[in-house]
Amino acid sequence: MGVSVFTFLMSLIWCNVFILLGVLCRRTLALKHGVNLILAMIAAGIVRLLVPIELPTVIVVRSEEIMPFFQRFFSAQAFEMHEHSVNWLDIILAIWIVGSVMHLSLIAWTLFQQSLKIRRMRTEDHPRVSKLAEELGRDFKMTSKCRVVVSPDVKTPMLVGYFSPIILLPPLALTDDDMRYVLLHEWNHFIHRHLWIKLLFSTFCALLWWNPLVYMAESDLDYLLEVSCDRASVRSLNTEERIKYVEATSNVMKQLVTLVTRSTLFVGFITAAPDRIVQRCELILFPPKKISKTIKILTIASLIFLIILSYAFVFQTLYRPPEDDSPKVTDVSIVPEHSYLKEKADGSFLLYINGEPRDSLSREDINYPPFSDLPIHK
Repeated sequence: MGVSVFTFLMSLIWCNVFILLGVLCRRTLALKHGVNLILAMIAAGIVRLLVPIELPTVIVVRSEEIMPFFQRFFSAQAFEMHEHSVNWLDIILAIWIVGSVMHLSLIAWTLFQQSLKIRRMRTEDHPRVSKLAEELGRDFKMTSKCRVVVSPDVKTPMLVGYFSPIILLPPLALTDDDMRYVLLHEWNHFIHRHLWIKLLFSTFCALLWWNPLVYMAESDLDYLLEVSCDRASVRSLNTEERIKYVEATSNVMKQLVTLVTRSTLFVGFITAAPDRIVQRCELILFPPKKISKTIKILTIASLIFLIILSYAFVFQTLYRPPEDDSPKVTDVSIVPEHSYLKEKADGSFLLYINGEPRDSLSREDINYPPFSDLPIHK
């Protein structure tokens, strides 16, 4: 069990495969059956990227063109700095790491700014809202205490707080039933850890900032989480109560004066365009048929099979030793203990074994075993 450049490339390929599956299914499958399967596909991609190992039973598929091309490109010298050769792989990794650090820093800064805004937020005293939140907590036997803050600085009902939930509300003129549905919706965001899911996706996008697929997967995340939250909120409601839930959504929309700014770090009651709000209401009033257990089992089994398959084989470079009429390189053991390479003025290398020059090698030859393991003397 080990890690190499080839296993890392395979992990990147399979990570994109799982993300692509989630992207292709995110609208049809998620809207009808929830986001859990989509999240499972994305999670499989993340795990595959973070665990780029090569199992002892792996099948090695030798590549004669594609892998050698990548190997030559990554190992090619871009420039020399302080007598140290810098290849293209070093440059790509440096750009990748710097970009990821910048994106992660931006996420941390946004969270800090959000925390400051909440602390400085103007608040209004609404005993009725606090009482409804306490009643909701008792009715649903909530284990965590939820704090409700009403402020004119809030543009839409939203949930913040990763460990201690805070429901932020604008000063809305709602009936008790409407306010209860709004609070229930936001609380379900906390129960289902939607804030953590969004933070995970933001982190994933920061780590793979150069990959357009992760942004495609994240593009509908707000909407899919809202649909998922609606499903959880109305699961135990009858038809009449579902209609009231939709009316509460409509009443909140009417009172929102400004458009809602999309954020990656909170989840809110209204975070979509009007046409999507209409679709949310249709899914609440006319929920699709539940997916059968057989389909669920088959889907999960297929996903597990793909994960196992991703570790079953790996592409590696097919190495053929250079043809040479002289037997002096191939008839001895070439190991770093008594062998080394010495660079010549013309850019080629001279192989020394036991202190004696044995053969001349090109720069391309030394990229392959056993010469790639030998030290180079200037």
